[in-house]
Amino acid sequence: MKIAFISYEYPPDTAFGGIATYVRQAASMLSQRGHQVEVFAGGRESDGPLTTHTTLEAGVMVHRLQGVDRSGFPARVGRVFCDRHRALQFDVLEGPDCGAEAAVALRYVPDMPFVLKLHTPQYVLELLGNPLQTWQAKTRMTLGALRRGQWPKRRPPYDPAADPECRHAHEADEVAAPSQAIGQRILTDWKLDPALVASVPYPYLPSPDLLAIPLDTDTQVVTFLGRLELRKGVVELGKAIPAIRRRHPQVKFRFVGPAWNSPRPGLNMQQYLERTLPRHRSALEFTGGVPLDRIPHYLATTDICVFPSRWESFGLVCTEAMAAGRGIVASSAGGMAELLDQGRVGRLVPPRRPAPLARAVIDLLDHPQQRQELGRAARDRVLSHYSLEPIGALQEASYRRAIARRQALGTRSVSDRTTAEMAWMDAIADPTPSPSPQGL
Repeated sequence: MKIAFISYEYPPDTAFGGIATYVRQAASMLSQRGHQVEVFAGGRESDGPLTTHTTLEAGVMVHRLQGVDRSGFPARVGRVFCDRHRALQFDVLEGPDCGAEAAVALRYVPDMPFVLKLHTPQYVLELLGNPLQTWQAKTRMTLGALRRGQWPKRRPPYDPAADPECRHAHEADEVAAPSQAIGQRILTDWKLDPALVASVPYPYLPSPDLLAIPLDTDTQVVTFLGRLELRKGVVELGKAIPAIRRRHPQVKFRFVGPAWNSPRPGLNMQQYLERTLPRHRSALEFTGGVPLDRIPHYLATTDICVFPSRWESFGLVCTEAMAAGRGIVASSAGGMAELLDQGRVGRLVPPRRPAPLARAVIDLLDHPQQRQELGRAARDRVLSHYSLEPIGALQEASYRRAIARRQALGTRSVSDRTTAEMAWMDAIADPTPSPSPQGL
């Protein structure tokens, strides 16, 4: 098959999170399985002219749109993709839910078979973000509004019909969910046809460095991997640290990732943890963001990884810890429960609950042999369930279904779109012609 991916996020230029990691892994997997794969991604922003640089990277053709920010990406990439499709005739296109990044491309190529890959839609992020506001902040906002003679504003209820990401999902010929948890949530909230939603987990191709890490480490280090932000459960981990160190005072806590928001205005998460845990500051290590090739080094000097997210659609950092054979404590909310086989290869704890989180970490510290057995089982599971062969077959079948459905339905009709949708499409469309690709 000739397969195209549209994704603003793609390493190294726009490697912001899990979407970038997924697209690179999926593109590599499909290329290794004999398909022709091209990726249309964001590039480095600049004040210079808009250009498209095309390079061949490990068998995958990558078109990087330089000088465009995320908001302008859908319009630019739609035109670039259309030009390339005229020359190559792709069989299928995949794009992310986030930002409806392939919407303009489908406007230009309405007969294109399209697979929407679920990650975490914006409305889910907003729903997760709203409860994270502290009661003190909510009180300040309420009193401030009353002092100004205004009623406090409440967030309007979520309206799927007004959500461009939801409308984009209804254009898809297949909606591929990396976990049953996110698939069921979207199926219900967006009222999708159940026949269009399929479970297609992210592929994971672990590096040899991760697989070479011995299981029987004794580092007394607990590591968190990921962005240091509220929805990742970092606050709850901070609250669990005193209880863990009362039982194991020698344990250190390492935070690998950039520091984002905290409950306290003006403080990022690293500053917040340092101020709220003054008696334990000597036990805290913050690395900031690190290159992907440095992850094996940090996991090799770790006994336990903790992922207490308030919600995760999948959890790629969890697969890295599984490949490294680490003891894992993770949230039961979302896709990591499926990764860890409902707790058979790691400990699951309820989200937003520091006490059960502390008990699970303490239990693995108390029982190193059990931790190592769980690490071995986790490594075996990630290799058997998420490697190239099983996920590659699922992804290929997903594309074939999308192609068959679009052939049966024919060309998408622009007239089927609502007035609101067309207004949104026109608002993001870029009237300037796309530049010719460079670098071929």
